[in-house]
Amino acid sequence: MRTMLPGLRRFITRHPYRGAIFFLLLFFLLNIIAGSIVFISALTPLQLVTVADIIIAISGILLILGLSWVRQAGFATLGRRSDLPLYLLPAGIAVLSLSEGIAAIEASAVLLFAVSSLVIGLAEETFFRGLILQTLLPVGILKTVVLSALLFGLPHLFNAIGGVWDPLFTLADTFAAFGIGVTFAALLVRTGTIWPLIILHAFVNFTALLALGSIMVPAQSLLSLAITATVGAVLMVYGLYLVRPGKPIRIEKERMDRASE
Repeated sequence: MRTMLPGLRRFITRHPYRGAIFFLLLFFLLNIIAGSIVFISALTPLQLVTVADIIIAISGILLILGLSWVRQAGFATLGRRSDLPLYLLPAGIAVLSLSEGIAAIEASAVLLFAVSSLVIGLAEETFFRGLILQTLLPVGILKTVVLSALLFGLPHLFNAIGGVWDPLFTLADTFAAFGIGVTFAALLVRTGTIWPLIILHAFVNFTALLALGSIMVPAQSLLSLAITATVGAVLMVYGLYLVRPGKPIRIEKERMDRASE
């Protein structure tokens, strides 16, 4: 399929590292622009984030379409049933967020949590696994998995701005996000589909919101911080295990098939 953004595609093909940084900066810029647009409205913090991420998700999807990366980014397939066991560990860890119960919240809040979680999952997966990961693939699978995860974790540091999240928790969560990024990147290159990651990402956010009852994160106990960091370490190891030498890399096979067409 002919790309509608040939200049951008040539740039990121020749300069994958610069291309990845370009998409990360674009993600930041869209956050600032979208946040500024909706900030003047009388929205709650979570509603503001949801509307902003709708704008970011639409922008990311348009870029995917413009680059003709629908298949390459994993949007053209739902995956194989035989790959479902690969998602059990991260899904199980997400359920652990509810180990201390669910915060007392109204049904309308639960619905908002669900919608917001899905929108955030779509926006972030589109940018970090749909654009940044694909841009980095020419540098090698292992480098792509680790570097895309680092770039995914970086924006989480900004959650401490404005007192939204406790600073210590922000550090622990950023490391956890890196671990999630490693696993999600590995799952994409192993399976060739992004849709389960969007759902899984939404599920991770949804369970966290149910447990907290709010987008705000107050100071956490040392045990909670240690658990959060441990989750990041477990998911980092799991993701690296998924792409260990000798394992089938479906996304690499599809890239080679397209190159031979």
